[in-house]
Amino acid sequence: MSDDLLKELHEEIKKEQESDITPVKSQTIDMDYRTGFRLKRRLVSEINCQKGLQNVRFIPLSQVHPYIAEFHTIRVGIKPSKDWATTGVIDQYFPQDSFCVVRITDLRGEHVHVYITGKAYKQYERAIGMGSILVLKRPESLCPPDTGKAAALHVDQVQQMWVMGQSLDLKQCQGYTKKEQRCQEWIDIRQGEYCNEHLMKICSYSKNGRMELASGDTGFDIRWTTVIKKSDGSVSYQAMKKPEQVQSSTQSAKKALAYYIRGIGLVTITGEQFKKKPKKESDGMDKTAIEQILKGRYDPGAQMIRKLKGIKEEEPEHLLSKEALVKMGIGNGTPLTKEEEEKKKRTFDELKNATKRQETKKKPRYIEL
Repeated sequence: MSDDLLKELHEEIKKEQESDITPVKSQTIDMDYRTGFRLKRRLVSEINCQKGLQNVRFIPLSQVHPYIAEFHTIRVGIKPSKDWATTGVIDQYFPQDSFCVVRITDLRGEHVHVYITGKAYKQYERAIGMGSILVLKRPESLCPPDTGKAAALHVDQVQQMWVMGQSLDLKQCQGYTKKEQRCQEWIDIRQGEYCNEHLMKICSYSKNGRMELASGDTGFDIRWTTVIKKSDGSVSYQAMKKPEQVQSSTQSAKKALAYYIRGIGLVTITGEQFKKKPKKESDGMDKTAIEQILKGRYDPGAQMIRKLKGIKEEEPEHLLSKEALVKMGIGNGTPLTKEEEEKKKRTFDELKNATKRQETKKKPRYIEL
């Protein structure tokens, strides 16, 4: 190396050392140490989150389903404690007038549906939305409607939840399901720009174009870096679960999962309510026709139909007058006086004696022909 070139190099190094330009500092990113969620806007400080989660067990979202499944099992044993909490990012939001249904995710393929009602919804209605990070404390577990289905969570008190902040990593998939319809899946921006379904399609398309891959036994599988240690000491990786296909509003609500909410009724995971059909009131003509059919009938079936239809029962005609029945003590709701009881007793005694005389009267021995 020549002396001139060394001289120029030393001059450049000297200029950099004497430069007044300060290096740009890297911006610190706020991150929740429990879940690894990055926040672009925090609403509740980390200290307050730690205080709020005292005396409860933190359950990661990937372990929520097996944990709450023990509440609804018929297996004999100790039930898990209800003092637990979890955290997730909202990737689906279905607001209603007095409640909302959200789906929270851990950005790794695990989802749990949450019903927010009552005072909790009134308090956090404006703060809840897509990308909000929810913290649930002592939520109520909703029993699944069918066997094999996942349970959901329900909160209705202010103390049962709060909004930690807004997620920095939630992003919509860049793929398209149709020509002008964007994919509705939300992913972690740190994973890429496409959801797992589109990655599988891209791999399949590329595989068909290459003979060495199309004719072989190669495959494409997405797995997380979550390490699971087995009993024999070996290590495996957690397989990626396929995202749940949430049904659109145009599909029948009968096919969607629904859970019973106190004070509201049966609500699907898309926020649709099952309303009871109003009872059809019978017309006046029908009531009149039934009255004509039951006229003169006083059997138990006819009396039951009159009660169900609200038809006033007509009193049957008696051979004796009302005055005679009252004197005999029949049909009178008021208690009888002593004189009336004595008269009633004498009347029955005379009737008995008359019947005895007729029975004991001797028949004639001879018959005149």
